[in-house]
Parts: sequence; C-alpha cells; structure tokens
Amino acid sequence: MSRKILVNIGPYESRAAILEDNVLVELLYEIQDSEKIVGCIFKGRVANVVKGTQSAFVDIGIHKDAYLTLAGVENYSNDDDLKDVFRSPIQDTLKVGQNVVLQILKEPTPNKGPRSTMTLSFPGRYLVFMPKVDHIGVSKRIAYDKERDRLRSIGRRITPKGSGVVFRTASEGLEESVLKADLDLLVRMWRKVEEKSRKASPRTMLHRDIPLPMKIARDFFDDSVDEMIIDSEEAFKSILDDCDFLSPLQRASLELYRESTPLFEKFGIEKEIERALSRKIWLDSGGYIYLDKTEAMHCIDVNTGRFSGGSDLEETVFKVNLEAAQVIARQIRLRNLSGMIIIDFIDMESKDHRNKVLKAFKEGFKGDRNKPNILDFSELGLVQMTRRRTAASLIEIRKEVCPCCHGNANILSIQTLTNKVKTAVIDNAKRFETGKIIVNAHKTVIDHLRGQGNAGLKELENRVNRRLILKSNMSLDIETFKVEPVLEQPRKKKRNDKPETDNSSKSDEGDKQS
Repeated sequence: MSRKILVNIGPYESRAAILEDNVLVELLYEIQDSEKIVGCIFKGRVANVVKGTQSAFVDIGIHKDAYLTLAGVENYSNDDDLKDVFRSPIQDTLKVGQNVVLQILKEPTPNKGPRSTMTLSFPGRYLVFMPKVDHIGVSKRIAYDKERDRLRSIGRRITPKGSGVVFRTASEGLEESVLKADLDLLVRMWRKVEEKSRKASPRTMLHRDIPLPMKIARDFFDDSVDEMIIDSEEAFKSILDDCDFLSPLQRASLELYRESTPLFEKFGIEKEIERALSRKIWLDSGGYIYLDKTEAMHCIDVNTGRFSGGSDLEETVFKVNLEAAQVIARQIRLRNLSGMIIIDFIDMESKDHRNKVLKAFKEGFKGDRNKPNILDFSELGLVQMTRRRTAASLIEIRKEVCPCCHGNANILSIQTLTNKVKTAVIDNAKRFETGKIIVNAHKTVIDHLRGQGNAGLKELENRVNRRLILKSNMSLDIETFKVEPVLEQPRKKKRNDKPETDNSSKSDEGDKQS
C-alpha cells in the first residue's frame, strides 16, 4: 500500500491530508485561535469532587471544567500493567480549591468538558516520557521478546529516577544514543513546564503541543510514507532543520510544492472534504449511505438505491454492503467520528456474506491510530463499534449548529409557519382595538401568507377586519416572525384650533357662581 502526506499551510489554518493508494483517508486541522487543546498541560483549580464516580471537575479557564478521573489512565502502549496509577480514593487525593497540573486527553464537546489526566506524558518520535510514573513500557506492535527486553533495559538506564517511558513502534532496532537524544529533548520540555507551574496562577496553560507540520513529521512521517509534500517553504525548512530524527530516506521523500495551483485542489482534496461534510454519500454502484449523529452515537444506514446488478436479491445486497463497508470505514476515519457508532447494513441471509462484509470493514481501519473496537453482526443485523476520541470531528471543526433549527436538522413546514402567523394576527386583533397590524417575517413566509393574487391576505383581512401590512425581513430566520398592532395616536391640537365646548363643565361653573 502506497502512502502519501500532503500539508497545506495557510494564513488562518493549516491542514494535512493522508492518502493511502491515492485515496484520502484522514484529515488533520490546526486553526488559529481555536480551542484545540488535546495534549496541552494546564494548571487548574479543583471546582468539585464527586465521590460517587471517583472523579473531579477542574477549572482550567475555558467554557467548561475539565473532567478528571484518577483511575483508568490512558497510555500509549496499552500495556496491561499500567492501568491505575492512583489507587487511593479521590477524596483523599484532591480537595476543592486545590491547585493541580493536568493534561487534556480528549477535546471538549458542546455538552461536555474536556477529559483530563494528572499522569502527564510528552510524546516524542521514538518514545513517550512520563515524568511522574515509574514505569518502562514497550509498544505491543513490537512483537519480538528479545527486542522488547533490549528496549526495557535501555529504558532503565536512560530514564530519570522516578520517571518512566513507553517505547513507540518507531524505536525498534534503534541504538541507545538515538533513544537517549529523543528522551533528553522531552525531559527539557518537562523541566520548563515544572518551572512555569511553580510561578503560574491557576487557569493557566503551561504547555502546548508542537505545530501541525512538526507533529505530522513526528507522528506520521516514517519509512512507510512514499512522499510528504508541503506547500510552505518556511515549514519545509523548519522540518529539515529541527527534525533531526528524520532518516536520509525520509529527508529525500520530503518535497516542497511550488506550483501555482493550490496543493489540495490539484490532488482533489477540496472536493473530498465537501463530500465528507454531506449527510448522504453515493456509492459507485448506485447505492448510498446516510450518516447521522444523535446525542449518544453516530448512526449509519446503507441502502441499495439504484443498484440492481446482482444475479438475485442476495447477490445484489452483498455487493452493495461490501462496497459500503469500505466506504464507511474510510468516511469514519476521514470525518474522525468517535464514540459509539452503529452501522445498519442491508440484511443478508448468508453467514459467509456477513463475514466477508465484516472483514472488509475491519480492513478499512488497518492504518487507523484511534484503535476502533468492532463487534460482530448482532441478532438485528447491526454492526456496533467504538472509536477513541482524540480530536474534534470534521463536522465539529467545519460546521456550526443551525440557528434556525438549533441542530434538529428540521424546521417547521411553510404551511405550519403561515398558520402560526395567522393565529398570532387573530389573537392580536382580539386584544387590541387598532386599525392596522404589521407582520414582519421571512420573505418565504410572507409570500405564502399573501397567496396567489393576494387571496390569502384579503381572506385574513376580512376575518380580522383590520388592514394588514406585510414586511419581508431577510435578516430573520424562517421560523421567526413579529406581529405588531399599530395603536392609534391621539391627534395633536393646532394653534388656530378653537377650544371645544364642554357644556357640563360650564353648567358646573354657573352653579358655583350662583
């Protein structure tokens, strides 16, 4: 499988695209002034301690407090011997008002704060340094026991006392001097954080991860990548100068893009991004899939659509599901969907067909770094999976909640809106004795309210016995309208007007005089 990385550096956002066999499978974003904080280290203040869930909420200076649990520490090796670093009850460890240093594990969502840990880690090219955990771990992808033992012995020699490291897959076969140089850089970063934390006040960020181009070079640019193309000369030189860990082969694979056509446009990435933002995805066979999100999970539905190419129904369904499995796996990675995901494939009678579809689906996640957990077909014919959240999804980055439907993906029908306006007009006519009523609404609602040849407007005016003034207001969303009765103002007297005669008042004065 060929792999290629494209890096686009813009004035307001940086993007990286990872291609496998010239097909886009993953996107990474870095937007200026955004709240992307995974990997960042904060000094915060404990706002609340929840004994029942053995967790705490820490104020770190953003819109929602960080969720902190002392058990189930996340690590880069998935070794079973690094599970619970803190074993005492949380109420014995943390108190409300206490200052703590923590690291963000998961980005915040609109409804939840970021997830965090007090087990700090500094990822490098070949290893991960953990300054507060006395543990030496090795990536499970390094299979040979002899190599794992060699790395552990190196770790015990080079790691500062009381600290730990986890060796990444890229460390396999490397000399001790190379690994120590990588560790020394991470130790220096920790010393700076340690010094800053002593002086900083709570709600302060102590450390931010490296910029996107450097992160791509560190985490993705290995010998399996055929070429890495970058369209910024400054970022290109920065990678060559600062990334000492790059091998001669990797440096030769790094290319500066100089053409006038934008990099992402030349390779068709922009079109793929727009496609990944849509709810409906057409398959080459004529079938299609729907991708929807609820509060609890992502739901994906497969449909045959226009495809009827199989010899019978079972064969048709199998072919659509097989293609859909590959496309869905790619879309999940591309959109960076996380949490619980349910896929509703078209029902298949053959167990062999179900196994082949599931195998194709799992193969689509071979290069995925977010460790999906995929279950077999359920009794209802559904495939359930979970995928770790490490960053915001593409939809969360590129889109916002609709101010009209407030995220429901539906709005009131035009007939319902028109009836609501008519009802409001009738209610106002009953409450206020006025000759005119003004209606402000979206142009679409106003046009429907008028009706053909103003028939709707005339019918409503006759019903309420008022004159209606309809005003189109495109600044209002389609579900918002205003009905305003125009109250009559008393006529002001002019200077040459004669005072009106009030007989009753005059008779009163005569009675008084007599």
